[in-house]
Amino acid sequence: MNPSIPRAVVALAAAAAIVVCLSSCWYSKQAAFFLSERAGAVPVSKVAADSSTPERVALFLSNVESIRSFAVDRAGLSSTKNYTRYVTTDKGYVADVVSACAADSFDRHYWRYPVVGALPYKGFYEKADADAEAARLKEAGLDVIVRKVDAFSSLGFFKDPLYSFMADYEEDELAELVLHESAHATLFVKGADQFNEEFATFVGRVATDVYIEERYGPDSDVKTRRASRRADGQAFVAFLKETARRLGERYGDESMSKGDRLAEKAAIIAARAEEYRIEAPTLFAGDGYRNFDMGSINNAYIDLYRLYEEDLGLYQRYFEVVASGSIREFVSSVSALAATARKDVKRQMEIRLDHDTRRSE
Repeated sequence: MNPSIPRAVVALAAAAAIVVCLSSCWYSKQAAFFLSERAGAVPVSKVAADSSTPERVALFLSNVESIRSFAVDRAGLSSTKNYTRYVTTDKGYVADVVSACAADSFDRHYWRYPVVGALPYKGFYEKADADAEAARLKEAGLDVIVRKVDAFSSLGFFKDPLYSFMADYEEDELAELVLHESAHATLFVKGADQFNEEFATFVGRVATDVYIEERYGPDSDVKTRRASRRADGQAFVAFLKETARRLGERYGDESMSKGDRLAEKAAIIAARAEEYRIEAPTLFAGDGYRNFDMGSINNAYIDLYRLYEEDLGLYQRYFEVVASGSIREFVSSVSALAATARKDVKRQMEIRLDHDTRRSE
């Protein structure tokens, strides 16, 4: 696994491209790609019934159906027609997504879209277009990252398909991707990008843990391999969080000039890269993490992980205390809070958690 491309990273910005087809070149071009792709999608039932379909693809499609059923029946996620159509592609991923951040702080750059509002990413079906957008933002002085995404949620506006490259995924990686995207299709709060990504990340991971254990048992090889990858991922995120903490201390020093902050940033990243080089051989089981170039990161890269991983402890505590360890109850409870709290949903989660914790003491 390449640590720079989290398996369940979502490109909701790509979905925004097809919500409303405006006169903008970007909207019309992305919409054309999106609609053309869906026009060529084939029903999963037809692919599965075709005798020429490779066995690994047939198994992949069967696994997806099991995951979709689990999502609704056990995890309480919305029933949709997502992942009932199949797209054959040689590309290996869906789109390239641009994210940006201030060079001397973690202030995110946002793009505004119809219907879904402001989002901290913008998707492109052609990499050259993503690179051009990245170059424009770099010229404006921002830190930028261009990353590949293997799925995104269109939030119920369209039927999200499966792609042929997904047949090569480990079953738990496939489950986490489908469940993550299904969480987005179940609950999306306009203007709450941090909550949306944290919610989908948490639901995807915990629901996948339940799915794998119920399907294969508590001592399966699938669960063991997943645990090893999760341990590596958690160690990687922890390293990034510490880097972010050190940078944040310097960024928050108002007595420093921008030039001084940039110099401190370069020094901290260089020092952390050397620490990573020394620690990585014993810190990670997988070569992808061991060989990662930590000296190449910038604020946009770090903030990508802050977006998806920053406050998952709140969701874990809410899951344990309020939802009593039930993923279905967690989804139901948080969705009910969000219906009234909207952008204040995380604050309302904290209040409910505090109330239930005190009541149980």
